[in-house]
Amino acid sequence: MSVKSKKKHLTVSNVSSDINRISQYYKWFRSDIVSIVPPSAKCVLSVGCATGITEAELVKRGIKVIGIEINHEAAALARQHGLMVLEGDASEVDISQVGESFDCLIYSDILEHLPSPVAVLRRHIRKLKPGGIVYVSVPNFRHYSVLWDLFIRGHIRYRDAGILDRTHLRVTTRKMVLEWFAQVGLIPTSCQYIIYSRRHKLISACLFGLPREFLAVQIALVGIKANHAELEHEQN
Repeated sequence: MSVKSKKKHLTVSNVSSDINRISQYYKWFRSDIVSIVPPSAKCVLSVGCATGITEAELVKRGIKVIGIEINHEAAALARQHGLMVLEGDASEVDISQVGESFDCLIYSDILEHLPSPVAVLRRHIRKLKPGGIVYVSVPNFRHYSVLWDLFIRGHIRYRDAGILDRTHLRVTTRKMVLEWFAQVGLIPTSCQYIIYSRRHKLISACLFGLPREFLAVQIALVGIKANHAELEHEQN
């Protein structure tokens, strides 16, 4: 991530210039995120919001979106999309300064970049309303390409983006995210296997979804914050 740069006045022309300078990594629209936010949501926290292109759709619904973003230029653009942005490392930003509770927490490909994902989840969930939802998407390290590199080639080559992004601090899989959910008291409600290749989608469909965990580039899970009574019932 970038070092903070000098603030500047954002005009239409230099916003366009900033967009051109920011990598595609920060400009990816995620329709799956928009679809999981409940229509009744009033306030959402998006951790690692980037330029806020996805979250802008939530703002259009009248939802207040608080973003956390470490990249200064991306944060500036997110503000142009209507987000209130807290700049800094997600592991260190204090969300209590916002003074609001959240209906939904979004972690779109961010937790794998943090040294202690569970600590961040636990801290943020304190500000999540009972019955509120948490969306987590992570790279899928069970993808066949990773297994091929490890067990056939015996060599991993890190890249600028993707599953083997060199900035990833954590190996992530579906079961590992479920373990995080259990540690912070979230009840899992859904799991989505994100497959981009049409060929891989067809293969998965023809085989009744059996190989999906090895074809999915990302895994997205949704959990719900239970009230104390529900949590005790789940544990018994």
